[in-house]
Amino acid sequence: MKLPVLSLALLLLTQQRPSTVRGQIEGTVLHVGSTEPISGASVTVIRVNGATGEAIRTAAALTGNFTTGGINAPLPQAPPRTSGAIPPPLPIPPVTTARDGKFLVPSLDEGTYRILVTIDGFVRQEYGQRALSGSGTTLTLTRGEVLKDLVVRMTRAGNVNGRINDEKGQPASGVLLQLVKASYNSEGQRVFQNAGGARTNDRGEYRIYWVTPGRYYLAAGTPPGPSTGFGLRNVSANETLSPYAFTYYPGVTDLSRAIPVDVLPGSDQPLDFQVTRQQLYAIRGRIVDATTNQSTGPIALALAYRTLTGEPGVLQFAQVYDPATGLFEIPNVVPGSYVVLGNTGTGTVRTPVDVVNANIENMALAVSKGADIIGRVRIENGRPPSSVRVQLRPVAKDGTYSIGFASSAEFGTEGLVRIGGVLPGEYRVIVAPMPEHYVKSVTFERNDALNSTITIPESRSAAPEGVSLEIVLSSNVGRIEGVVTDDRLQPVPGVQAVLVPDSNRHRAELFRAVTTDPAGRFSMGGVAPGDYKLFAWEGLDNYGYFDPELVKQSELSGKAVHIDESANITVQTKTITQGSR
Repeated sequence: MKLPVLSLALLLLTQQRPSTVRGQIEGTVLHVGSTEPISGASVTVIRVNGATGEAIRTAAALTGNFTTGGINAPLPQAPPRTSGAIPPPLPIPPVTTARDGKFLVPSLDEGTYRILVTIDGFVRQEYGQRALSGSGTTLTLTRGEVLKDLVVRMTRAGNVNGRINDEKGQPASGVLLQLVKASYNSEGQRVFQNAGGARTNDRGEYRIYWVTPGRYYLAAGTPPGPSTGFGLRNVSANETLSPYAFTYYPGVTDLSRAIPVDVLPGSDQPLDFQVTRQQLYAIRGRIVDATTNQSTGPIALALAYRTLTGEPGVLQFAQVYDPATGLFEIPNVVPGSYVVLGNTGTGTVRTPVDVVNANIENMALAVSKGADIIGRVRIENGRPPSSVRVQLRPVAKDGTYSIGFASSAEFGTEGLVRIGGVLPGEYRVIVAPMPEHYVKSVTFERNDALNSTITIPESRSAAPEGVSLEIVLSSNVGRIEGVVTDDRLQPVPGVQAVLVPDSNRHRAELFRAVTTDPAGRFSMGGVAPGDYKLFAWEGLDNYGYFDPELVKQSELSGKAVHIDESANITVQTKTITQGSR
């Protein structure tokens, strides 16, 4: 009689315990284009949000960051307990591939994951990744499931090396080099992505190693911004960091004449060229009040600039300035494009300037309080939103965003916004995307400002003149779901399905891009009504869909899609090889 009682007790105990059934992922890491295994590679499985594909925050792991203090050091304090809070999961320990390239990641809970493989000398690679600079596909693991026979193929990185001489043919030491790739950012602006950098030694030699294969530009010298040092310390106490003319391979200062460099897998690319020592220049002029045309008194001056990779920077310094006359001088300026910024506490100035090969003389800066722009934001057939981010972003002559600072709105009651201190110039109204809403219309002084820029004239009063900016949002967004297939109508995982508007392609918020799941499916929400084309390029770089030349080449291969308000449609499209028509 004891055995049945014991069996029943064990059964009840088992039912009360949480399930410990775990899944696992098994696979192999190989050289691309062959069956040769790669041993010693680190394989990391990352938990991600199944809907967005973004990594889930994990608890901090013990990484050896200990403090020393001997036997009398205080004990670490336990973290405070939060009632009802669910602690974040622990990170999944990485595993290393064996001699045959195989790996096994055990004890995985049900969920969605990405797999990242890294090893020195090879390009970082995610499972299902089709472009070297793109992203991979996600894997969904059910409770207790074992995923087998996954294959990740690794590409060898390349190297760039060479020697830099000065105008006398002597080795140029301490020269900063940047290897950059033309790309696009999340706002659709063409920028350069930094792929590596180096600094020449005393022999003028440099080496940029483990570069992802691709097409790049190589630049050497002193970029706009700080005149010397680039934020680097001298290698030797006897070294003098001299400025050099910012030069592109094979030795030109104009990017349009630069020759791109193709870095191949496993290659060593020798690139030698010459740079010349750079003369520094000064910016001189007078600062006056825009209203009185008299000196403004004390003012803080700075130069705003943009780095080669598109990042903004501000250079502040102790300039020569006479408050009585308003005369100023900004010395030791590296050639480049800048915006002179000034602030008196009661007024500001923002004036673009290009320093080429001479001093800038007699520059006139007019300090102004700027105009106050009053706007109203409302949701169509609904209450005003509680908050929304609105900016007036200055536009340069070439249509790109100007260096400087956007003017942001202060949100009030009843949907009213106030944008203060807006200086004369051309602007684009930027409304931050809101979940499940789209911007239906923007008007400024009754003129369209959604698809066009606005101009603030010199004569506009600094005082509010009533509501001049009207922004209408709508919740009637559309949704697109579908599948991407190849020429054999087989689903293709890990490619980007991209929705590109037929018109107004300067509006980055109208683009949509999602990665297909293991079944080749995708889903896009929050789509504004309108006419689009759906593309699915193979091997597309991040934000590569903003490239107008790529879209133009593939225009006929895109699938036309029309979205009505609140529409839900299903489509199917085929993958496109980049450059196909």
